[in-house]
Amino acid sequence: MRRAAAGAKAPVATISRPVCPAGLGGPLYEPAALSAILKYRAPDSDSNQHQPAVGRRTFEPLVAAHLDSSANSGRLARWGGWLHRYFLFVLLGTYLLAGLAPGPGAVIRQFSVRLPWGGEERASMLLLGVLLFCAAAVIQWAQIRDLLQRPSVVMIGLLTAWFGPVLLVVVVGPLLSWLSPSETTAGVMVGLALVAAMPVANSSAGWTQNAGGHVALSLGLVVLSIVLSPLATPSLLKIMGWALTADDTAHIEQVVNQFSGWRFILWVILPSLAGAVTAWAAGRERIAAAKAWFRLITLGTILVLNYANASLAIDKAWAHESRAALALASALAVSVSVVGILLAGAQTRLCGLHRPAWIALTFGLSMKHTGLALVLAGEFLKDEPRVIMVVLLTTLAQHVAAAAMDRHMQRWALDGPGPK
Repeated sequence: MRRAAAGAKAPVATISRPVCPAGLGGPLYEPAALSAILKYRAPDSDSNQHQPAVGRRTFEPLVAAHLDSSANSGRLARWGGWLHRYFLFVLLGTYLLAGLAPGPGAVIRQFSVRLPWGGEERASMLLLGVLLFCAAAVIQWAQIRDLLQRPSVVMIGLLTAWFGPVLLVVVVGPLLSWLSPSETTAGVMVGLALVAAMPVANSSAGWTQNAGGHVALSLGLVVLSIVLSPLATPSLLKIMGWALTADDTAHIEQVVNQFSGWRFILWVILPSLAGAVTAWAAGRERIAAAKAWFRLITLGTILVLNYANASLAIDKAWAHESRAALALASALAVSVSVVGILLAGAQTRLCGLHRPAWIALTFGLSMKHTGLALVLAGEFLKDEPRVIMVVLLTTLAQHVAAAAMDRHMQRWALDGPGPK
């Protein structure tokens, strides 16, 4: 092979960025590390043998800006990636462990921490604060500005993410009370209503990025739903209470009373604000270097919450619940994701959106923040295991649905205009 002429520029590896479809501003964001690698100017294959140091000096600073070079961070990133990739199977193992060894879960639920200003608080509320802090800390706030070109898409998606499941509760609630005996449906609709009133799940942004969707739109749904949840969630629970039985309505009112007030400010609003301030103060590079820690802490916290609450619900479900009640709870859990997927396709067609936006809406509208729902159910409705059972089944169902949709999306052409 001929050596490159002196002074000639080395070839540059490039990639064409997908152009954001008309009607929705902002690009598709690929991982920062991949962008750095693609900017690397590779030396000629001949000169590689004689100038290895040049290649290293050119390559390493570019990658170091995005990837932490320490071995510990590399291991954390691998563990976090593995846990994210196989989260569904780990979650199933957590449910199995809760059924076989529920004792430690009871200890976690009853464990409390003494607060500096007096009083005690259960560990579940502390774990909720950790979840929301991590979610706010890793959000790329700069990407949210891309949505200002057409904010109506985000607002319609946000309203759909909440009122779609709410409509499901309003329709199914009276129908079930008419068709089925109260002992079969008691508590099940409370669990469905609790899930329906939750904000969009943080994990939907990860699924969106993996599938090549519009990350800014996904982040907009997550951020706005969490920010507005102090007002939206209690109001939606009251609306759904009108369609439920008297006993279920009483449980809904109990959650609403506890969801507002100083406890909600302390464990929901303040951790979210603290995460946002931390992200601003630390800067993008430091947050990117610590992202492996945030991912592991978030996934670990979700698993602990699921195990602690599953140890209560699964034990009672297998021992006392009828097959009809289990089948009903499973069907309602699956229906949340199905309704979200269908509504995402409908909004895509009505708003004239393209494939990346459809991907973001599909995951955003079909995945709820069940970690928050588990905390509320385990803290205030611990005597109603069916409520917890519906939330647990919804957590499992929405990750199964997300995995199935992701696999289906990967088979389609990346330039497709949306659902076909």
